[in-house]
Amino acid sequence: MPIEDLKMIQMGQIKDYDHRQFKGILAIDFDDTICVSNYPDCGRERDGASYYIRALRKDGFGIVINTCREGLPLANAIKWMHAHSIDYHYINCNFPHLIEFYGADCRKISADVYIDDKSLTGGALPWSDIYKIISSKTWPKR
Repeated sequence: MPIEDLKMIQMGQIKDYDHRQFKGILAIDFDDTICVSNYPDCGRERDGASYYIRALRKDGFGIVINTCREGLPLANAIKWMHAHSIDYHYINCNFPHLIEFYGADCRKISADVYIDDKSLTGGALPWSDIYKIISSKTWPKR
C-alpha cells in the first residue's frame, strides 16, 4: 500500500460512511493497544484486536487510530493494520464533520471513548472486555 501524501495517511480503509449513524466515536491507540510493538517496529497483534475492532465498526462506531507515530513508523503501522484487516475511518485526524461543527481541527482527537494502554487501568484491558464494556454502554441518540 503506497503512502504518497497526508490524505492517504489520514484516510483509513473505510471511505463510505454516514456519521449520523454512529453510536459513538472510538479513538484507539496503536502501540501496545492494537499491536504489541517494539517501536519503531511492529510486532504481533494483541489477542483479538482486529476481530473486536471490526466488530465495533460493524456495530456502528466510528474508528480513529490515535498514535504518536509519524513518517515511516506511521506508514509501517498503516501497512501492518492493512495486513491484519483492521478497519478504521481515520488515523491521527478528526472526522471532517466534527472539524466543520467546531470550526477548527484541534490536536486532540475528538472521541466518545479513548482506548489506550496508558489508561488508568494500568494497561490495555483484553479486547473481549473492551468490547463488552463498549457494547453495554448506553449511547445517546445522535
